[in-house]
Amino acid sequence: MLPVIYVAIVNLIHRKFVFVSILLVSILLFGTFGYMIIEDMRFLDALYMTVITLATVGFKEVKDLDEKGKIFTIILILTGFGVFTYTLTVGAKILIEGEIKEVFKKRKMRKKIDSISEHYVICGYGRMGSIIVRELQANSIPIVIIEKNKEFT
Repeated sequence: MLPVIYVAIVNLIHRKFVFVSILLVSILLFGTFGYMIIEDMRFLDALYMTVITLATVGFKEVKDLDEKGKIFTIILILTGFGVFTYTLTVGAKILIEGEIKEVFKKRKMRKKIDSISEHYVICGYGRMGSIIVRELQANSIPIVIIEKNKEFT
């Protein structure tokens, strides 16, 4: 079996993880700076308020909130809930669609590719690529094919 790298799905999980991480950090920063500006809190107090609000642990607030602070907290809760729901959805999608399995498959393929030396890399397994592959295989020359279309595997 020829090692094949599916270019279209390379780093898919990594991109999703980075995007979700950026969302989570953004909501933490939004909450922290919002409390710092609206409620005139110090950074640590504002971060603490953001974390206990998003985690819904029910601890007492650092200080009593005025009307603007309460409205901000409502917005933070709704926004945070949306971000966390999206994060859980992405995580479930990764598991359900077998993307983790794909990562292990890629790791195995990467090890196999790394063990090959003095080989040719064929980019694209279309009309010309398939002809070149046949010729190289006929001469027992090691090759690695890079193809974005799964149908050619």
